[in-house]
Amino acid sequence: MRKDWPVKWQSETAETLGFSWRAFVGALAAWRWWLLSCTVSLIALTWFETATHLHVIYRWCGYACWCVLQQLLFQNMAYRRLRDGLGASWKTSGIAGALFAAAHIPNPILVPATFLWGTVSTRLFEARPSVPVLGITQALLSAMLYVLTPVALNGQFRVGPGYWAMLHHFARLMLA
Repeated sequence: MRKDWPVKWQSETAETLGFSWRAFVGALAAWRWWLLSCTVSLIALTWFETATHLHVIYRWCGYACWCVLQQLLFQNMAYRRLRDGLGASWKTSGIAGALFAAAHIPNPILVPATFLWGTVSTRLFEARPSVPVLGITQALLSAMLYVLTPVALNGQFRVGPGYWAMLHHFARLMLA
């Protein structure tokens, strides 16, 4: 174990991790129209495309928490480390986006969507480093993408072997 590890770990603060109150409020204020339009669009899509129940809202809240965790890990373990080595640029953001997309293989809907979102989210993190707002935005965008794409393609947003298992199950249902 490295001797400097505890010192490095202790140098992280809520602010450097993207959890400061100032960054949260600043990101909400800066992106308010974007967030509002995504929220209204998601409500409209959900209203028209599905039977909205309290359970759907409950599941979305759980998914939003998962997205905040994804952004915490992605921004702090992948992007910031790349940025420290390569500098803050679109090239660095593209590499980080490619890593985020690779974590979503083989899903044909999620791979390009997460590449785009991974790239854009790093640029947003540079401007306003708020992990919670990025996580909520990711949850809004993901929910809209889920409603807009057929299950036969989006695979219920599963990745890895779970994606293939879901497709196999879906094909068996179609043939029965």
